Amino acid sequence: MSARRRFAVALIVLAALASALVMLPYACLRSRTPAQVPVVLRFDVPSEIEECESPARPFSLAALRPGRPTLYDIERAIRHAALDDHVRALVLHIDSIDWGWARIAEVRDAVRAFRHTGKPVYVALAGGGEREYLLASAANRICAPPTAMIALDGLAASALFFHGSLEKLGVSPNFAHAGAYKSASETYTRDDLSPPAREALDAVLEDDWTLLVDSLASSRHLSADSVRRLIDNGPFDAADARAAGLVDTLMYEAEVDSMARRRGTHRLGSISLPRYLDGLDDGGLGARIALVVASGSIAEGRSRESGMDGRVIGSETLIEALRDARTRRSVRAIVLRIDSPGGSGQASDDIWREVQRCRREKPLIVSMGDYAASGGYYIAMGAGDILAEPATLTGSIGVFGGKFNLLGLLHKLGIGVDTVTRGRHALMLSPFSDFSDEEAKRFQRHLESFYGLFLQRVATGRHMTIAGVDSVAQGRVWTGRAAVGRGLVDQFGGLEEAILLARRRAHIAVSENVVVELSPRARRDFLSRMLSGLWNDDHDSDALALLPSAARAWIASARFPAGTVLALIPFQIDVR
Repeated sequence: MSARRRFAVALIVLAALASALVMLPYACLRSRTPAQVPVVLRFDVPSEIEECESPARPFSLAALRPGRPTLYDIERAIRHAALDDHVRALVLHIDSIDWGWARIAEVRDAVRAFRHTGKPVYVALAGGGEREYLLASAANRICAPPTAMIALDGLAASALFFHGSLEKLGVSPNFAHAGAYKSASETYTRDDLSPPAREALDAVLEDDWTLLVDSLASSRHLSADSVRRLIDNGPFDAADARAAGLVDTLMYEAEVDSMARRRGTHRLGSISLPRYLDGLDDGGLGARIALVVASGSIAEGRSRESGMDGRVIGSETLIEALRDARTRRSVRAIVLRIDSPGGSGQASDDIWREVQRCRREKPLIVSMGDYAASGGYYIAMGAGDILAEPATLTGSIGVFGGKFNLLGLLHKLGIGVDTVTRGRHALMLSPFSDFSDEEAKRFQRHLESFYGLFLQRVATGRHMTIAGVDSVAQGRVWTGRAAVGRGLVDQFGGLEEAILLARRRAHIAVSENVVVELSPRARRDFLSRMLSGLWNDDHDSDALALLPSAARAWIASARFPAGTVLALIPFQIDVR
């Protein structure tokens, strides 16, 4: 070996050792066990909760961010703490929640399970609206600072329409759909909700409203009529919220922590939920249940994430994770967690095939998150049992597709297009022409054919007739509450119930330890893993991540290749 090469090798070894020494304190902090003395568990509720790790993103500083607790991690920590004699109380700091109603219900159930053990739960509520207050209502005592605003004032659901903008830009949308309620293409072709779309959205809002009122009435020991009157009188400043019984005590966040830790003349210690979670045993001996997470829109290729497209479930990545769970003898059952509005019809069908293969070999349970609609519902059809929260958005059995004609926009920009063709329909999927009447009919037949396949998949998976499926399909979105009554979902429940059901289906004894393995895992290189402990920023660097979720969803769907059959939920339904 030359002197130059020896020097280079020595330099690399020294750099690795230096990095290890730098990271050693962080590794020690992260390896602490759960508290061995009486403590209060403190949960700073994040504005966002992910279902799984973010896919690794090359050349992005976000790849250096340490992994944040997933929904499963948070539920697991709270439920474990409920049975931990060292944990005497739970304090939630709630400010802003930007996750959906189904995930709120799951975390709320975990908090209620903690409370039902007889241990107190306190909430420091900085403000917020229905989502924040719904989670807070699971506590024994809700506290707010004197300056807080409790925006409990009702629910609304809005849809964005881009037809006017496209018209001004000179972009001509050429879209079709299969299913009377499959209104996703209306985002591009209309300026308002069609009657079927309004009917479906109104039904979703009514179900969410009923769930909200009933949940708050039960938690705050009020009648449903009293809750409705309170909401009609909102929003509330802190003093009015206290007078109305929505808040128990007016105090600052630090004072809430101090109250929770006080035990006579003694003060308990405090431990954060991430630190408590770090001390829990993630492995060990026992039967394996694979928790495979499908979170994001569905497309071909590898899973990925960006500010423009959001999180994307790559069919290749998800199929690999399912295949690994299917072929590993140590895995006794699979829970497929779906939180997806759908996406590519072809990718959804590829995933469905692997789900079906898994089900033939071992128990496979589907757990639905905030969304499991259209393509997200399609991939669930290979499973044995399907669980959803009452507020889960599901169904949307239908497809749409088409293309944009950009010729008018190019002309506005002074760009000319001239094309030479061979073949009668060479320009059918071209971005420089509209569909001819014949091409529009051909494309509609293509969509109808895929819709027929979708109906067949559902009929087989749900043991229904084609006609029976069609009567609840047509692209209509249902809440989990409505879906159970229509045979689209088997029962209510979240991740906890799905894992327990998988355990029963796999005949794992109650006395036997179970290890839940989360996949797919993000692939990060050694350097990224080393530097992640130094990263504390919770914000994405992509500027497009600042756009409203509905706008990002529109951009993402517009980026699919022309003519792609999309099994995607109408709009980006966001009930607030």
